[in-house]
Amino acid sequence: MKAKRYIAAILLTGLSKFATAQTPRIDIKVKGLYPEGTVYDAAQAKFFVSSVVDGTIGTVDKQGKYTKFYQDKSMRSTYGMKVDAKRNRLWVCVSDANYSQYSDSSTFKKLGRLIALDTKTGKKVADIDLAKLYNGKHFINDLTLDEAGNAYVTDSFSPVIYKVDANGKASVLAQSDLWKGEDIGLNGIVYNPAGFLLVADGRAGAIYKVDIKNAKAINKVKIDQFLPGADGMLLQDNNTIVLVQNKGVDKIFQIYSIDNWQTAKIKAATAATDRFQQPSTATMADGKIFVLNSKLNELADPTKKPSISFPLQEAVFKPAE
Repeated sequence: MKAKRYIAAILLTGLSKFATAQTPRIDIKVKGLYPEGTVYDAAQAKFFVSSVVDGTIGTVDKQGKYTKFYQDKSMRSTYGMKVDAKRNRLWVCVSDANYSQYSDSSTFKKLGRLIALDTKTGKKVADIDLAKLYNGKHFINDLTLDEAGNAYVTDSFSPVIYKVDANGKASVLAQSDLWKGEDIGLNGIVYNPAGFLLVADGRAGAIYKVDIKNAKAINKVKIDQFLPGADGMLLQDNNTIVLVQNKGVDKIFQIYSIDNWQTAKIKAATAATDRFQQPSTATMADGKIFVLNSKLNELADPTKKPSISFPLQEAVFKPAE
């Protein structure tokens, strides 16, 4: 009987460990890196990652090996990024919003740039000043691209979305009093081929739809869930997006719409046992969704020692009840 009870206890322990196991991870072991943005480049089979601490842009292979790709102290911090595969360009959001070790009074909450690097050589091929387009504080946070190579960029400290066309000409595409307020506002953004943008507002916990041809047509998507700390977004198909939420929730959601994004519902979400750590942005790699554990919340606590690992973690969804 004792032997049977012992075996049963082992089985139960094993099942318990299996039930709480985290999803697969690619471990980026670079002490104090604190990356916020990531994107997968299928041509090189590598991820690009940013850094809010020193502005470094690096590559990460599927074994977690990190290699510096580009560094320029004038960039202060780097955030969201996207690859334009047709043009071999890596677009990167650059600002001085919070935790840069190179921050100073001339750039703090003032710097707002969008740069492009050649994905093969690392040479900078574009450097666009967005801050001059709108009078206010600036935090250039995330971007999306359309088929023509136009970039649409969010400013988390000003209520605007910028457009940078394929020739590098920048303008304010949309602005709204709906997006005004303190703290981080507009953040993740996706382009829908139907001709509109979906943008996450972490301050309001909402998603907005913006018509590209008529950018004054801004509508809040009706959704039966409040999403404070909504961060990066990823388009899976015209009717489905992936949304990353932090602010202590630290979950990833699949959200879908059947009426062209007038309304939307939560389709599925990651489990609490996956234990994401201040997730920020998501990217698709070989049909799987990987989410960056930025751990940026640690930087607000001066007593914490710098983390040595920042995993890219697979998002595995369970249907919403």
